[in-house]
Amino acid sequence: MPQRYRLYAPRDLRRESFDLPPLGPHDVHLRSRLGAISSGTESAWYFGTDPNLAPGFKPLRFDHPTFPRFLGYEKVAEVVAIGSEVDGVAAGQRVIAPYGHATEYIWPADQLAPIPDDIRDEEAVFSTLFNVAAQAIRRSELQLGDDVFVTGAGVVGLACIISARLAGANRIIVSDRQPARLALARQFGADILLNPADEDVAAAIIDRYGPECIDIALECSSSYEALADTMAVTRRNGKVCVVGQLKGPYPAHPLFGMDFHLGELTMISSDGGWDIARHARWFFGAIQRGLIRDLAGLISHRVPFGELETGFGYIEHEPGAVTKVVVEYN
Repeated sequence: MPQRYRLYAPRDLRRESFDLPPLGPHDVHLRSRLGAISSGTESAWYFGTDPNLAPGFKPLRFDHPTFPRFLGYEKVAEVVAIGSEVDGVAAGQRVIAPYGHATEYIWPADQLAPIPDDIRDEEAVFSTLFNVAAQAIRRSELQLGDDVFVTGAGVVGLACIISARLAGANRIIVSDRQPARLALARQFGADILLNPADEDVAAAIIDRYGPECIDIALECSSSYEALADTMAVTRRNGKVCVVGQLKGPYPAHPLFGMDFHLGELTMISSDGGWDIARHARWFFGAIQRGLIRDLAGLISHRVPFGELETGFGYIEHEPGAVTKVVVEYN
């Protein structure tokens, strides 16, 4: 019988057996091959640090998130069967499908993307987070020659570095508190590396390049302090894109003070990705052409499906060593 994980409260993750719904005419039956744990969104729910869980918080435009809930959205799967009206995929084919941690699933055929035969599972599993980065680049309207500041060099930040370079960015400055992540940022195309644990990042950027040296800033660390850094260095009429939900302590100084107001900055948010199939064609094509390389090397930890909580333990206790935790299905 298929199995899945459901989160009933922070740190209360349970593995359950469940029945698959009937296969609809526009659906596919998928069997999981390789998944991954999101160190940002998923972990915030698992550890109870997501800002939406704050006491008294009530969103005005969207439904309030509740428990129990499913976690996960990065998946390489194999097609077991297809609905009567499905074209373009066949049984035995590998696909990207953003469903949660489950051994099998029924999924809409228009919300997946085929994986070319020469792309490894360990490369394909990064498609979803590169889609997040692609959405941020597109929403930021990055132009050829723009100078870019990326805060946070986790997988999403690294994907933003790679995508910004491919989109024509000139100088890319990256900040992160983990030296290992800064080394990866250098490997994947960053020009300048700064560690906020060692120096005042905004002051260092202004001292080296002037007060209005950044055209586009991409906040990928979920940190209010990092967001303040982006507003301090982005040029007048520049753009700051918040790529992930902000969490953690709110800074003591006014976040939307003079840097934001007098700088006439445009602040945007970016959530999820653009068209799954279109992005996948670009992403896999970039790998095939050698424009994106060494993604499998970003996998720092592997856990079997039955030990999912161990993966969250790595994220909690080994933050300096974790890049991407993948989930293996037998």
